[in-house]
Amino acid sequence: MRIPADCVILDGMDITCDESMYEELSSNAKKQISIDPEQHRSNPDCFLFSRSLIKTGTGRAVVCAVGKHTRWM
Repeated sequence: MRIPADCVILDGMDITCDESMYEELSSNAKKQISIDPEQHRSNPDCFLFSRSLIKTGTGRAVVCAVGKHTRWM
């Protein structure tokens, strides 16, 4: 499944995402949420970027940017 917009993961399990289309990001990035707000700095990778490909896992996310407002436009 391709991500249609920039999103923040609310909950999920075993989410891996192929972000190889973006040169700065690696492919098969493991995505997870921080339950404890104090851990946000040690686990900031709860973002899904538009046009990325979800390879495994399930979850829910909230859209934070669309169209020309996405991070990679």
